[in-house]
Amino acid sequence: MKILLTTLNAKYIHKNLALRWLYVANENKEEVTIKEYTIKEDIDIISEEIIASDFDVVAFSTYIWNVESTIEIVKKIKAKTQKHIILGGPEVTYESFHLLDMGIDALSLGEGEIAFWQYIAMLRRGDNYEIEGIYTKDYPNTTVARVDIKANEKWESPYFLEMDKEDMGKRYFYLETSRGCPYSCEYCLSSTDQAVRLFSEDYIFDILVKLSSSKVRIVKLLDRTFNVFPSRALKIARYMNEHCQNQIFQFEVVAETLSEEMLTFFCEEADKNRFRLEIGIQSFHEQTLKSVGRIQNNERLVEVITRLQEAGIVMHTDLIAGLPHEGIEKFKVSFNRLYGLHTAEIQLGILKLLKGTKLKQKQDQYDYYYSEEAPYDILSTRWMNQKELEGLNQCAVAVEKFYNHGRARKAIDTILELHLYSDAFSLFYDLGQKMKNLKKPYQPWNLFALLKELLIHQEEALIDGILNADYYRLFKQKPKMYLRDKLNPIIRKEICELFLKRGIIDTFEMYHYTHIDTIYYQDQLGIQVILYSNKQTYPRRWFYHDGKIEEIL
Repeated sequence: MKILLTTLNAKYIHKNLALRWLYVANENKEEVTIKEYTIKEDIDIISEEIIASDFDVVAFSTYIWNVESTIEIVKKIKAKTQKHIILGGPEVTYESFHLLDMGIDALSLGEGEIAFWQYIAMLRRGDNYEIEGIYTKDYPNTTVARVDIKANEKWESPYFLEMDKEDMGKRYFYLETSRGCPYSCEYCLSSTDQAVRLFSEDYIFDILVKLSSSKVRIVKLLDRTFNVFPSRALKIARYMNEHCQNQIFQFEVVAETLSEEMLTFFCEEADKNRFRLEIGIQSFHEQTLKSVGRIQNNERLVEVITRLQEAGIVMHTDLIAGLPHEGIEKFKVSFNRLYGLHTAEIQLGILKLLKGTKLKQKQDQYDYYYSEEAPYDILSTRWMNQKELEGLNQCAVAVEKFYNHGRARKAIDTILELHLYSDAFSLFYDLGQKMKNLKKPYQPWNLFALLKELLIHQEEALIDGILNADYYRLFKQKPKMYLRDKLNPIIRKEICELFLKRGIIDTFEMYHYTHIDTIYYQDQLGIQVILYSNKQTYPRRWFYHDGKIEEIL
C-alpha cells in the first residue's frame, strides 16, 4: 500500500511539521511519500498529478487557509479514482463530520502519529473496526487523539530528514518544545488542550546542537506559550543565544508573565538581532478579556513591552477585533494604546469563530454573524455592525502596508507627534477606506500619494517634507516621483554647485544618480540631497539648511 502525505502550504518557505511527524512514526517509510504544494498552485494541476499517481491512500493536512482548496482537490480526485482519502489537522478535528458526505473516507482527529498508522494497518488487513482518533461513517469516533510525547522522542527526528537537507537554508524551521496550552481563551483552539506536555530538555538540546551547525536561518517555535515554565524557557533561550549564533528564533510569549530573570536576559544578555517575540494582546478592555476567559495584567504587560522595546527586542503584537463587549470606540482605545508602545509589528486581526472553541458555542448569546466558509471571519456582532467590521478589515490592510512594511512608519509617527491627525487608529482607518480604490499590487508611490491626499487640509510644504523624509530612503535606485517637483530651480542650481564645489558629489553622479527635494528633519523644513548608485545599495542623504550640510545617517 502506497501512501501520500500532502498539504497546501501558505508559501514554499513554510514546511509542514505534522506530515514529518507522521512520516517518522511509520516503520515502513519506503511506502510513504511527502509532497507539499502551496495554495497559489493550480488545483487542477495538483489534482491531475495525484490522480495519475499510484498512491492508494492520500492524506491531507488541513488548516483554515487551505481547507476549501483541499476539498476541491479531493472532489476532483474522487470523481476519477477510488483512492482512499484521509483528512487531518486542526481544521477537521471539530465539527467537520459532514466532509464524509463529500467522498472523504476518514478524518484523523487531533494528533495522528499513532491513530493514523493504526488505521492504515487496518486497511492493509482489509478489516473494519473502531480506532480512537479516527472518524469514519461506520465508526464515528469523536475522540481527539493526544500522543504521549515520550513516544515521539523514540522515533527518528522529523527535523533533519534527508529529503529536507538541500533546502534547509531556504525554508522556515518549525520546532515544538511542548504541546498544549495552559490558558482558556475561548476564541482559541489551543484552549481545548490544556494539558501542557513537554519534550525533554535532552531532546530539545540535541536538536539545538544540530541546528547550530546547519544552514537554517529562521526557527519558529510552535509552542503556544514558550515561557509557561520560566526556568526551563530561560535555559533553552540561553542555549539558543550562546550556541545557535547563525539562527533567528521566533516564539510566542505571555509578556506579563515573563519572569524578571528572563526579562533581564532579553534586555541585557540576548543578541537583539536573533530573537523575535510574538505577543498576543488581543484587547486592553477588561470586560472583554474577562468574557473570553483571558487573564491579563495590562499594567504589567505595558511595562514589559516598554522595557523590551527600549532594549531593542523585535516584537510582533496582536489585537483581535470583534471580541465580546468591544465596539469600535473601545477597540480604538485598545489600538491607540498598543500603537503608543511602538512595537515592530502590529497585527490587527478580525475574530474568527473557529470550530471547537467555546466562543463559537456562544454565537447566539453574542449575536455573532460570521462567514460559514473558512477562515470563518466575524461579519457582525452585538457591538459592531457589518460596515464597521468591513472598515476594520481595510484598516488592517493599511496597518500592514504603511506600518509593518516600514514604508511610512517614520512619516506617520511624525504626523501624530505634530498632532496633524487626531490619533493613530483614525489615521489608519481612514487610509484603509481610501485604499479600497487602489489597484493591486500596491506601489509605494501610490501609497504615499494616498497619504498626502489624506492630509490635504494641512500645510502642504510641511506634509511634503515629512513624506519625502520617508519615501526616498526606501529605494536602491531613483524611484518614480509621487509628487510634482516644486523646488525652486534657482535654489536647486545653488545646491548642485555647492555639493560639486565641496566634492561631496561629482558631476556624473549629480546628473545621473541624484535627487533633490524638500524634507522635514530635526524639527525643521529644509532640503535633502539623495545620492543613489549603480551598486543597488540604499542612498546616501544630506540635509541642507541655512547654508549648512549634514549627512543623514
